[in-house]
Amino acid sequence: MPNVTGTTADVFIDERWSPELNLAVRFKTVIMELFADWTSKMQNSGDLFHLPSDHNLTANTKTAGTDATPEAITETQQNFTVSTHQIVAQTIEDFAEVMSKYDIRAGFTSKAAYALARAMDVTAGALLDDNTSQTQGVLTAELTDDNMIRSWQYLEDAGGAEPPYKAILSPAGWAGLLKIDKYTNVAYTGDNAGKALHRAQVSMLYDTTFYRSSLLPGTAPNASGHLWAGEHFFKIVKRYPTMHTWYSPLATAWVLSSDAIYGAFERQEADEAAAATTVARLHGVRLQHLK
Repeated sequence: MPNVTGTTADVFIDERWSPELNLAVRFKTVIMELFADWTSKMQNSGDLFHLPSDHNLTANTKTAGTDATPEAITETQQNFTVSTHQIVAQTIEDFAEVMSKYDIRAGFTSKAAYALARAMDVTAGALLDDNTSQTQGVLTAELTDDNMIRSWQYLEDAGGAEPPYKAILSPAGWAGLLKIDKYTNVAYTGDNAGKALHRAQVSMLYDTTFYRSSLLPGTAPNASGHLWAGEHFFKIVKRYPTMHTWYSPLATAWVLSSDAIYGAFERQEADEAAAATTVARLHGVRLQHLK
């Protein structure tokens, strides 16, 4: 006797489409937001930003009857080119827009905004792995309290670094600090609301506010974060993410794009020594750790 199977009864079995799309995972974008905004220093035209150095002078002993020799310093400058231009674009035909149950064109706006924000964070994050003279931590390992104390000391030794400082770590690096009593214990944090453990909150220690990002440079299990002071990292944005639309009547399609023009930079601080003409990465410390 013939059986009624899933195959023979297929014509009687209905199918359903989800009312919502399975949207791609999105990381939090925080790195670029932490950079000092120097956009107002380079308004309107131009793509090259000059930052001249201004070093300290030398205090000499004055000998009676002998004229002092005027001090001459030939200063240098740092140049930063604002040239990163990134774009997201898509063509959506009316046929697809009309026939689809999903709002394709509205979805582009959200996806384009995230794509550009993520790209900007990756660009900024690439700068965090760029200090070999002031580095703490070991790749593939969690940071220690000694690493954080030495990082704070680097900034204090350099002079001119004004707290509060900022530090950014990977989620794994953040989790490592949660294991250190000093970063969560109410005796150190003054937290009576349970934020430390209930919300996985790392307290502000050593004049430093901690942030975390999944977009730090490095391939797991390697990650490079940073601890820095003031305007050591900065950004200049010539065009914030801007949406452009154009309807093509012959193609009966919308052409959509969103773009941004910007630069993310790491400055080097002028050395403190009298009559010095050198600069160095004094107000930043690379934090190598685990991803």
